[in-house]
Amino acid sequence: MNNKVIYLTTNKGKFEEAKRLFEKNGIDIEIATPDFEIPEIQAKTCGEVVEFSVKYMAEKLGRPCVKSDSGLYLDCLGGLPGPYNAYFDKQIGVEHFLELIKNETNRKARLEDTFAYCEPGKDPVVFTGSSTGTISYESKGNLGRWHDHFYIPDGETKTLSELREIDRDYESKFWGNAKFDFINWYKENKLGK
Repeated sequence: MNNKVIYLTTNKGKFEEAKRLFEKNGIDIEIATPDFEIPEIQAKTCGEVVEFSVKYMAEKLGRPCVKSDSGLYLDCLGGLPGPYNAYFDKQIGVEHFLELIKNETNRKARLEDTFAYCEPGKDPVVFTGSSTGTISYESKGNLGRWHDHFYIPDGETKTLSELREIDRDYESKFWGNAKFDFINWYKENKLGK
C-alpha cells in the first residue's frame, strides 16, 4: 500500500500553488488530477464540503489524502456563492456575476479557504482560514480564480488578482492561515513518523 499523501485537484491554479507550497516546506506529496468524480455535498461552508470529500477520497484510494476548497460569501447575497464558487463561475462567469450585483451598495464579503487531511478509516482534520473585503464594480487582473478578479481584501485597493501579479507571497496572506496551519500540523504530526 502506498502511504504517500495524495492531493487531488482538477484546478490548474490550485495544482501549481500546492506543488510550490508543499515542495517549499519539504512535504513529499503526490499532486494529481483524479480519474474519478470527487463528490461535493451541498453545504453552507467549504469546511463541510471538504471534510466529506477528503474522507471519500481516503476511503476510495486507501491512502492519506488532502483536499482544499475556497468560497466567497457576500453579505448582499445572503452568503452566496459561498462553497458554490465553481458553479457560479461556470454558470454565469465574472461579468454576469458583477452585473447581477451592480446596484448593491453593501459589497462586503468574506473569503474562506479550507484544507482537510484524512487517512483511511479515520476522521478528517480540517483547517480553515479567511479574510474580509469588498467586491469591486469591475473585473481587474489576469491571474487566479474567478473571484480573485473582483475581491478586494480589507486595507487594499487592488483585487487579489492584481496583488498576485505584483507579489504572489503577499497576496497569499489574504487567504488566511489554513494551508500554513495544515503544513505545520502535518510536519509536527506526520513527518518522521
